[in-house]
Amino acid sequence: MTTNSENPYKNAGVDTERGDALADWLADRNSKFIHPKGLGRIASGIGGFAGLFDLNVKGMKQPQLVASTDGVGTKLLLGLQHDMIDHLGQDLVAMCANDLYTIGATPLFFLDYYATGVLSETQFKRVLTSIQNACKHCQMGLLGGETAEMPGLYEKGHFDLAGFVVGIVDAEKRLGPHKTKLGDRLIAWQSSGFHSNGYSLIRKWLKENPKLADSKTISHLMTPTKLYPEVVTLAESFEGSFHAAANITGGGISGNLPRVIGSNLNAKVDFARLPTDSWITQFIHNAGAKLKDVEPVFNLGAGMICIVDADHSARFIEASNQLGLNACDIGSLISGSGESQVLFDY
Repeated sequence: MTTNSENPYKNAGVDTERGDALADWLADRNSKFIHPKGLGRIASGIGGFAGLFDLNVKGMKQPQLVASTDGVGTKLLLGLQHDMIDHLGQDLVAMCANDLYTIGATPLFFLDYYATGVLSETQFKRVLTSIQNACKHCQMGLLGGETAEMPGLYEKGHFDLAGFVVGIVDAEKRLGPHKTKLGDRLIAWQSSGFHSNGYSLIRKWLKENPKLADSKTISHLMTPTKLYPEVVTLAESFEGSFHAAANITGGGISGNLPRVIGSNLNAKVDFARLPTDSWITQFIHNAGAKLKDVEPVFNLGAGMICIVDADHSARFIEASNQLGLNACDIGSLISGSGESQVLFDY
């Protein structure tokens, strides 16, 4: 017989009281958000069944809502292995928001999904604090989320993350392949490292060659994914001459750049001009691989690639550098046939 003092769900490994307490902690830190551009405000608190956002689209001729979702991938496992999880929340936000930025959209709000075997207050707070900080950097609100405790599905001490972002863009100002044209220049903004892609291969290399895993290298590998809100700023400043942007994630430059290029155009990229940090080059070489062979996996230092009118590219690079983006010209759009592809000049 079960007495009133017993909690069968807790005995099964799910502590709902601890989950509720952490939700309260998050709610106390999550003050009502008003969008700095006047695009709306969060109209509900943390803890409801759904979140509410009052939307204000005055000034937009054809407002379109934009949504994206992503996770952190197996970079999370490397972070757990070395107890370096304090910036995984930024990885999560960046992997979602950077996709949104590629069309010049402004983020409105973010939702997170945190799943674990046994809910750890310390882990939860470290990760959610990072999510909140990243949302603040992107000037968007944390509307809500879900914390799931699932013993048996995850190892003790392990968790997984997923994120969801919603933003808005005026359709006539949207960046994309429809604006690209012959002769446009390719401007790369340097990444902060591998971002959150290719870590299954990275972890395989580390396992096969433990000497690669010195503390400095691990620190580099766990550097959080760079956020690129500057896309929106420069899309406004260079309206008409900033045509498209590609977030270089899994699939590398060759897999992502064609997604934002119009048909009958190819991207010609000077491989030597890629802003590949020396530690990335050294790490890949020490793992016994060649940069050109792993290009379809990693960004090789080009975290975001912008497509800009040739006549305005020099000024665009200057404006990017003034924002701390470390921009460089890596190539141009040339004539092609049919679907777009990347042609590397080695």
